[in-house]
Amino acid sequence: MIDYGLVESNVRPQGLQITELKVFVNTDIEVHERQNEDGSSEQYFTYQQVSYDKDEYIRTLNSQVTELQDGIVELADLILG
Repeated sequence: MIDYGLVESNVRPQGLQITELKVFVNTDIEVHERQNEDGSSEQYFTYQQVSYDKDEYIRTLNSQVTELQDGIVELADLILG
């Protein structure tokens, strides 16, 4: 995992970008506008970006699914007593 922190782009990013070898997770996407020196305005986006190797991302998802399943079992036990 590589956390790039706050990233800026002129193109609105997708929340999840998958390439041949990497998965990029983009969160907290915000649109901004700035004035150029010639007086024109320009729209740009800022967002938090983290990249994973594909295998690492799959393991991360699997871990999250396992945690959710465990939580569901615990809730069912509480409800059914």
